[in-house]
Amino acid sequence: MKISAVHMNSVLADVDHNMNIAENEIKKAKEKGAEIVVLPEFFSTGFAFTPKIPEAVLKYENPQIKLSMWAKKYDIIIGGSYIWFNGKEGLNTFSLTFPSGQIYTHSKDIPTVYEHFCYTYGDRDSVFQTPIGNIGVAMCWEQLRTDTVKRMIGKVDLLLTCSCWWGFCEDDPEELQALSDYHHELAVNAPIKLSKIFGVPVIHASHHAVFEGLAFFKGQKRQTRTIVGATQIINEKGDVIDRKLFNEDGGIITAEININSQSDKINEYNGENYWIPNLPPVYLRLWEKVNPFCEKYYNDVTKTYYLNNYK
Repeated sequence: MKISAVHMNSVLADVDHNMNIAENEIKKAKEKGAEIVVLPEFFSTGFAFTPKIPEAVLKYENPQIKLSMWAKKYDIIIGGSYIWFNGKEGLNTFSLTFPSGQIYTHSKDIPTVYEHFCYTYGDRDSVFQTPIGNIGVAMCWEQLRTDTVKRMIGKVDLLLTCSCWWGFCEDDPEELQALSDYHHELAVNAPIKLSKIFGVPVIHASHHAVFEGLAFFKGQKRQTRTIVGATQIINEKGDVIDRKLFNEDGGIITAEININSQSDKINEYNGENYWIPNLPPVYLRLWEKVNPFCEKYYNDVTKTYYLNNYK
């Protein structure tokens, strides 16, 4: 099967612009003969800490409407993640949309640190039983957690992953800035590690983008963050077939993979730690201390905004 992944030049909170890019890349993927195309995490909005994100979520129609239209129009299966409000909660949802109208969804189980300001906890149902095989989904830091593996190991023929992986900036503690190269490599290696753990191909979509937002809890101080990592197509052995790094221009990558014939598919995983990699202590402190602050912000500010302005 031929699959494409989109390395996206997103513009923060400009949904019309980003949806136009998405459609153009979907058309290019179809022209290259792809049967599946994968868009990055937050493809419709990008991500930064800014009120522009929840404003865009309510201002524009649910991206799923156009994904369904494009899947039918271009006769291609489309996967990608977007923030939306379901009338009760904001969610980061990955949907896999078929030309037939079938839609499979997984909402990211735990928001990653600052992301919690604009959406909340999702679900653990991340294996789609589809007409083309069993497809697993993991978004950004879901790729780093042992629980993600344990709920899918031995159950999937293909993994679709995506990210909008924040890089560090001058406002971050020096301890974090010193880990910038490590952080980029962590983002690059996460889907490669999963392909080796599962013994199946992994398709990963990311961004070529820089987003300007506000420094969390620091009033109106502005900061700029580059999205790190790479868009990649990886085979069942963990070999990278094609790749665009974060600092390479946007576009699509396309490759042939086999999703139902892996004889080396792995059925057990014995990892006991919460995280798959051994993360530096500062990462663990951020996860444990910042997540609760952002969750409170979501409940006190963003969710209230959603409920008061939802139509």
